[in-house]
Amino acid sequence: MTKKACILIVVDPGAKRHPAVERGMLVAERLDMCVDLFICDYNVQLVGGALLNADKLKRAKTDYLEQQKAFLTELAQPWVERGLRVAVKAAWDRPLYEGIVRQALHSDARFVFKDSHYHSALSRALFTNTDWHLIRSCPSPLWLVHPGRGFNQPKVLAAVDPLSEHDKPAALDVRLLSESFAIADAFGGAVHVAHAFNPYLDPDDPDRIEQRHAEALEKLVTTLQIPSERTHLQAGNPIDLLPRISAEIGADLVVMGAVARSRIENAIIGSTAENVLDRLGCDVLVIKPKGFISPVTFKSVPKGGVLAH
Repeated sequence: MTKKACILIVVDPGAKRHPAVERGMLVAERLDMCVDLFICDYNVQLVGGALLNADKLKRAKTDYLEQQKAFLTELAQPWVERGLRVAVKAAWDRPLYEGIVRQALHSDARFVFKDSHYHSALSRALFTNTDWHLIRSCPSPLWLVHPGRGFNQPKVLAAVDPLSEHDKPAALDVRLLSESFAIADAFGGAVHVAHAFNPYLDPDDPDRIEQRHAEALEKLVTTLQIPSERTHLQAGNPIDLLPRISAEIGADLVVMGAVARSRIENAIIGSTAENVLDRLGCDVLVIKPKGFISPVTFKSVPKGGVLAH
């Protein structure tokens, strides 16, 4: 039997609701994919409060992770009964984003699904939130699920850059659109395409700038037979325009690229995806260019799928 493409769904064991599980399982069902249901945890109380020797601590960690896997098995049961192939995995690892990336590498995940919640301006400034780290370091397409949204006949908005002015390789747009169509077709939805451009690159001839972008976008959408009413070209900052376009069309998913820059730049400025994430009232799928190498260290996995730290 040929190995199915895999979706990795990250579960927060302390959460009362799990919208990423619902969305990820539905996508796996429609795209005929298997699922790795995953908890990554590091129980500080168990380590610091138990005063255990090495052997007892190892057993305590193993027991703890087995409890988490039992929880995942119960969570997966309704979907298994529907015919999905689901594996449950738990890892003792930290920080959380690194544990998720390591499991994504081990699972060879086509998508990583994770719940997304509101992040304060302070957490964005300090780059402490798991989502921001995943946007930068996760090699698999990262699907951040907005709680409270359905996904029936979704409107999928692909944010493209046909002139590659934001350091995006042209092949990335092809990948964004390919995934957008795969998702929309599986759910009976529709793909929209958005492109925002800087009208001030040539202040002496702004009309020429707009014409160049319009022609490039037209060439892209004509090839894919996307009608004009689902093509959105606007002049301005994409950080402002993408949330506006998304709201206007009632998008259920925004698909965008994230380009790796130098570590120094990554420490100072964020990508478009990072800056618009909290301004979009829908799911976001962030995709890296082909060949992206994660800075997270890869680890071997012992039998049972438990990562040692």
